[in-house]
Amino acid sequence: MMRMALIFVVVLLVGCSDDRKVEDFVHEEGDKKGVVEFKEANNRCKTEKDKFSNKIQGREMGFEGEHTGYLACMKLKGWSQR
Repeated sequence: MMRMALIFVVVLLVGCSDDRKVEDFVHEEGDKKGVVEFKEANNRCKTEKDKFSNKIQGREMGFEGEHTGYLACMKLKGWSQR
């Protein structure tokens, strides 16, 4: 029984990972910004996604759901979802 619970937790953690890719976004400056800049913005926005200000700005930008804060942060850094 303990083994089943452990397997369930591992599957849940792997299945719920929310890894964004640079291919999912485009920068407002076009191809001038690359993978390094995306990773910096992505990591920063992952930590700031739960900030109240990001959630409010995200709603004002028209985002809805659990990723509102993250998408607002990325948008403020110049990255838009494709």
